[in-house]
Amino acid sequence: MDSEKSLIPLVYAPNLHLFAFHLWRGLTGEPDSLAPHPKQLWERGDDILKALGFAEPLHIPGYPDNSPEPLGAQVNLHPQKQLELTGKLPDSDLPIAGLLLTHRLYDSYSLTFNLRRPETENGEKTAPVPISFWQKLNTDRLLFLPHVVQSSLGQTLLLTAFLPESETDKSPENLQDFAGNCVKQVSPSHKNRPPLQQLGELFGSPIFEFGGQVLEANLGEEAQVQPHILILLFRAELPSEKFVDAYREFINLFYYRNKVISAYRETRTLYQKTYSIYTDLEKKVKSFKQELEKNKTRLALSQEELEDLKQVLKKLAQLDLEYARLLRNYKHSRNTIAINTKNYQVSLEAIVKRLKEQGYGVKPEDLDFFRDFASQTSAYFQTRISDELNYFVEGSSLADKAVASIRGIVEIEQTQRDRRLEQQNQQLQDQIQAVGVGIAAGAIVASTSGLLFEEPIASPWAENRGEQLHPFAIALLASFGCAIVAWGVTKWVMGWKPKE
Repeated sequence: MDSEKSLIPLVYAPNLHLFAFHLWRGLTGEPDSLAPHPKQLWERGDDILKALGFAEPLHIPGYPDNSPEPLGAQVNLHPQKQLELTGKLPDSDLPIAGLLLTHRLYDSYSLTFNLRRPETENGEKTAPVPISFWQKLNTDRLLFLPHVVQSSLGQTLLLTAFLPESETDKSPENLQDFAGNCVKQVSPSHKNRPPLQQLGELFGSPIFEFGGQVLEANLGEEAQVQPHILILLFRAELPSEKFVDAYREFINLFYYRNKVISAYRETRTLYQKTYSIYTDLEKKVKSFKQELEKNKTRLALSQEELEDLKQVLKKLAQLDLEYARLLRNYKHSRNTIAINTKNYQVSLEAIVKRLKEQGYGVKPEDLDFFRDFASQTSAYFQTRISDELNYFVEGSSLADKAVASIRGIVEIEQTQRDRRLEQQNQQLQDQIQAVGVGIAAGAIVASTSGLLFEEPIASPWAENRGEQLHPFAIALLASFGCAIVAWGVTKWVMGWKPKE
């Protein structure tokens, strides 16, 4: 047992820093537009305080009550600027100290935990402790891992400590195993432990980055982000002092990094949804073309086929509307990545400026370890999204053309149907008029037939024919004359009536 303890590396003044970020305002930017569960980050902070045995709860404007928050783009929400923490390491009598910071950064909340083994006690330097210090601090509940904190914009977990004197001369490459053992303390599960992404130096001390990458999801699943864990091992006091004195600027740096990662993760989900609708649009357009090929030799569509086309038109229009919404969100995420990448770079310069103002000798290249994220990782994100958008824009054009084609066919077919119906109605009217004329003629003959017997009818060539026409002939001619005049007037009135 003693031999196992001797194999556990010792470090001086280990620290745990949690930088967690949570969206509080919706995309519209309106004051009353809130993101889902905006106070959840503060609730998780309270949970961590209770789990570690700290008596004082979190109390800031807006939490736990709904008191108004101070105005401003970047605001420290804590009345005393920070919550000082003192206590004992769980399941141990080892004293620990720390602080908790709460900020509102534009549309987000920021929760920062720092828990540490103090460098001095009673004026004397504290003894080194095993790296299992971080395991006990994280507890069996894994308090500081993403699945527990559940911050909507993600988090960065930073472990810092002073290297043992026997390790200070080693290069980052020779300290990989040491850093890997540190990560195991806060991420014990081999399956969920993030892999090493890069190593380098910060202010002349070795630094290691584990995880923090967006994992591509299977179709129908949400994209996931690996836990982002940094290990910073100080060789001397000066690098530690630089980090502490630029602490506020590092909060901003990790905030913008997590905003970029969160936006890119969102595009992976949007990609799946957009691709699904794109393929659906392609299938419907292909089916539509096949129907046109079948019916191209026919003079007209049936009523059932016409109704089917109208339904296809409605479905395509609905898909196109949803497709346009997804593309808009896609572009919004791309812009979010571009803006926050720029802010990330500005934060790097702010760190350099801040340290120079305090008299430190610092150069821009001292932060090259973090610059790769903007110059390589984020640049890749933006290039990939632009390529995907160029591909998907063709789908929008495809849908627009299909909708226009179907709408044109439906309108033409409907116009032809209306014209045929109008012709049928006209023929029906003509038949009705003919029947009416026949009925009128019969009525005329019937009404004048009684005159046939009032006087004898003489042949026009007979000697006794008389000088006047027979009354029946006069009535018949007069009736037909009136009928012709009435018919002519009716035709004139119908012809004069404005046509729709």
